[in-house]
Amino acid sequence: MSKQSIFTALALWAAAQAAQADSNPWLPEPGAINGSVSYVYQTTDRFFMGNKLVKLPADLSQHTVNFYGEYGLSDSLALDASLGYSSTEFIGTPADGPAPFGANLDGLTDTNIGARWRVLDELIDAPLTVTLRAGGIIRGDYQVGALNAIGDGASGGEFSALIGRFFENGISLSSQIGYRTLEGQVPDNFFASLKANYSINAKTSIGVNYQVQESLSGIDIGAPGFTFARFPGVKEDYQILGGNLSYQLTPTTSVTVVYAGVVDGRNTSYHDLAGINLGFGF
Repeated sequence: MSKQSIFTALALWAAAQAAQADSNPWLPEPGAINGSVSYVYQTTDRFFMGNKLVKLPADLSQHTVNFYGEYGLSDSLALDASLGYSSTEFIGTPADGPAPFGANLDGLTDTNIGARWRVLDELIDAPLTVTLRAGGIIRGDYQVGALNAIGDGASGGEFSALIGRFFENGISLSSQIGYRTLEGQVPDNFFASLKANYSINAKTSIGVNYQVQESLSGIDIGAPGFTFARFPGVKEDYQILGGNLSYQLTPTTSVTVVYAGVVDGRNTSYHDLAGINLGFGF
């Protein structure tokens, strides 16, 4: 595959990954800045209480606007950051929570700041691109202790390895596996993803992705001893399957639409999500 073809595919791939708030093994060129603004809508009427799927008394929905940026420091090193704002809508108010909550919650999401180091490059005598990432998580300003809380309310760190490869037929594959550690009662977890993308032409690509998270400890919702004050400490597992369609509007801007859904989980919502992303570079 030619170098120019890879750069074109990279632009489309980066847009798709930014829309899904996930890292990839390919770095921006030194001095280049890539960014994106995305909107994601999630909705569900069911929830996993432990591993049992139950019907909620009303729909639970969430709106999130996210900002992502990355900067190439050198041929093998890049910085990235993401932050956002989110709001949830639900009827529930936990009677035994640490504070009274209304049906609607909102606030800044957790901020993730990271550095990626490329240790192998498929453009320079390597069969694969391999990148290592270390990131810091800064908790948002939202409230916790409710079914419709925006997040777990914990700062921490994460470490992952990312592997990818572009092929002559326009297909690109990547994977990520990592470990996340969080403060307080929030369980540490393993996370992973598998992704495939196909460049239909110089401007359009489609992709599929699978994501999984497995907590290492935690309590089940509804188990003996559970209260809403312990909500951040539940054992939250999930598997998500999704797809995306990207279009290069100009050489430096692109738009991506994303759809995904939870296929299995534990102590998490059984939700569908749809999103749109505008990516840019300079």
